[in-house]
Amino acid sequence: MVDPAEEGSEMKVLAVVGPSDSGKTTLVTRLAERLSERGSVATVKHLTHEPDVDTDGKDTARHRAGGAVHTVGVTDEGTWFATGEGRSLDGILAEFDRHYEYAIVEGFSGSDLPKVVLGGRAAAGPTVATAAEADAVDIDAVLASLRDAEPYR
Repeated sequence: MVDPAEEGSEMKVLAVVGPSDSGKTTLVTRLAERLSERGSVATVKHLTHEPDVDTDGKDTARHRAGGAVHTVGVTDEGTWFATGEGRSLDGILAEFDRHYEYAIVEGFSGSDLPKVVLGGRAAAGPTVATAAEADAVDIDAVLASLRDAEPYR
């Protein structure tokens, strides 16, 4: 018999990308709240500066308050806000796949992950939804798309 933890959990992944102040964190929080009703949620935030760990009112604290069981912040250089070095988005998602049903990634517009694109940001990979700002996103449509998406591999 194969241990489900070794096999992967069929985790679904979605990225939210956009320029500063387009509502990325607001949307990640809303998605985490809704998805946490269906299963466990983890989030990853792309950091372009040194980590600011779970400070009240900051993005990573908002992710966790929104229902994420586990939150990781990662810079382009691989620095992350817990202990350790050399973390990559793929490595984090592979680790999450053994433990969570959903992962929401804030940023990483160049990744091949399915995305909600805010504020006209140029983004690689498939686009699930686009909007000028977070408040204009049809959350139900995004969740339906995520439900029908292939699991992360």
